[in-house]
Amino acid sequence: MRHRRSFKVILTTLGALSLVCVFLTGCSLGDSEGPRLAFSSSVRLDTQGATHITIVVRNVGERLYTDDEEIDGRGEVFNSSEQLLARFAELPIGRLAVDEEATLATWQGTLEPDTYLMRWTTSRFGGVELEFTLLKRFGVLEVGSIRERILAPDPAPTSPS
Repeated sequence: MRHRRSFKVILTTLGALSLVCVFLTGCSLGDSEGPRLAFSSSVRLDTQGATHITIVVRNVGERLYTDDEEIDGRGEVFNSSEQLLARFAELPIGRLAVDEEATLATWQGTLEPDTYLMRWTTSRFGGVELEFTLLKRFGVLEVGSIRERILAPDPAPTSPS
């Protein structure tokens, strides 16, 4: 009888330890995925009528982002005729703590009244698109409609079966 009770205690303890190991392994696997970043964008006009586009990155993951892990992003600006008007690249941002954000890229240029599409993309972290309209009212250029769309990261490559 006494051996049976000891055996049950051992099995219960081993079962609990197994669950703890599975839980801890799952937690550490989630962290090995690397940083998670989210992007947002904005557009504004300055007093001279130049257009300023800003890309902001936020660390939405659960660990510190270090500049050892390149974002490798690229921005492009297109007009309504889908003509490429400009390209721009990221600025160095260093480290980002969890929930911290930084300006990742900026572009400044002179644009005429039209509808534009700015696309900031990275293969690893996704990106953001900003569609905006510039209007001329009473001889003054102003920003009209703005629509932002978040882009998902490229799917991870799959190994052949």
